[in-house]
Amino acid sequence: MDNYEDMDEQINDAANKIIAELRDGLKKNESSTSSRVAKIIGYQNISTKDIDEMTSKEKIITFFKAAIDCDHTTLKALTEGTSSAGGYLIPEELHSEIVRDIADKGFLQNEVTNIAMKTNVMTIPTLSSGPQITWTEEATEKSTTTATFSTATLTAKKMAAILYSSDELIEDSSNIDIVKLIIQLFAEKIGQEVDRIIVRGNGTTEPSGFTIHGSVGSRTCVGNLDFDNLINLEYDLPAKYNKNAKFYAHRNNIREMRKIKDTTDRYQWQDPVAQSQPATFHGFPVVEQNDLAESEIYFGDLKKAVWMGTKGGIKVKVSQDTTNAFTKDLTAIRVVMRMACNVVLPQALKKLVSIP
Repeated sequence: MDNYEDMDEQINDAANKIIAELRDGLKKNESSTSSRVAKIIGYQNISTKDIDEMTSKEKIITFFKAAIDCDHTTLKALTEGTSSAGGYLIPEELHSEIVRDIADKGFLQNEVTNIAMKTNVMTIPTLSSGPQITWTEEATEKSTTTATFSTATLTAKKMAAILYSSDELIEDSSNIDIVKLIIQLFAEKIGQEVDRIIVRGNGTTEPSGFTIHGSVGSRTCVGNLDFDNLINLEYDLPAKYNKNAKFYAHRNNIREMRKIKDTTDRYQWQDPVAQSQPATFHGFPVVEQNDLAESEIYFGDLKKAVWMGTKGGIKVKVSQDTTNAFTKDLTAIRVVMRMACNVVLPQALKKLVSIP
C-alpha cells in the first residue's frame, strides 16, 4: 500500500512539474507584442530605442492604452512631445491605417480633391473663363487675350467626434487582434462626420458643404422623377466634365432611378459588373449618399468641383467624466481634427431639385 501511495505522490510531483514547465514555456513564448507593450506601459519610461523596436501595430496599441491610462510620458514619446493641453497627435502609423481604412470604404471624401493645408485659411485661384483664341494673317497685329480668375477660400474648422469605448475593450487592448477594431472605430466615426460636412456643412461654424453653395447650377423637376429629367441634368453639365461624372443621390431616389425605363421599355439602371465597381444609370456611376436631401440629385465631377483641406494631424483626448461614460462603464475618446471644405469649381457640378 505504501508503495502505491509513494507511486501516486511521484506521479503527482511529475505532473505538477510538467504543468509548471508548460506554464513557463507559455510565458516565454508569449507574443512579443504583448510582452513589449506590457513592459513599456506601467513598468518603465519609454525610450527612443523602445519605439524604434516596435512594429506599427505595437505603436498603435501602446498609444491607445497610454491614452486611456493618461500615461503622458508614453504619449509624448510616441507623438514627438505634443502638448497634452491640446490633446495628442495620433502616431503616423495609426493615422495611415485610418486613412487607408477610409479609402477602402465608400466615404464621400474619396470622391473629392484632398489637400494638406499649412495655414488655417487658404485662397485658391480658379479659372472662371479661359483665354480666347484668334487667327491672324502674317505680319498683322495680334489681339491680346485674357483669362479671368476668381477665388475660392478654404477655412479650416475644428471637428470633434466622440467615440465611446467599453472598459472591456480597453482591458483587452493589448491584444493584437483588437487593433483592426480600434482602427475601424476611428475610421467609421471620422468618415461619417467628414461626409456630412462635405455634403451639408453650414459654412459658418462648419466648413461649406456643396449643397449650400449658391453657384451650383440647378433645374427643377415637378412631380415624379422620370428619364427626361435625368437626361436634361446630364446635358446641363459641360461636356468636358462628363468623363468622370457621377450621380450622387439619396437611397430613396436611387430606388426610383432603378425603376426608370427608356422609350423602348429598357431599364437604365445597370448593376455592377464586378464587386469593386459601382452601379450605373444611363452609363454613369451612381454613388449613394444619405446625407443628401431626397429633394435633390447631383450630377458632375465632384473631384474637380469640391476640395477638402486638412490642417495638421488627428488629435485624441480621453475622458470618463461624461454621464453616459460613467453610468455605462465607457471611456469617451474625443477625436479632434481641423478640416476645410468648399466648392472651387461650381461649373463641374449640377443639381436636380424636385418640387412636389
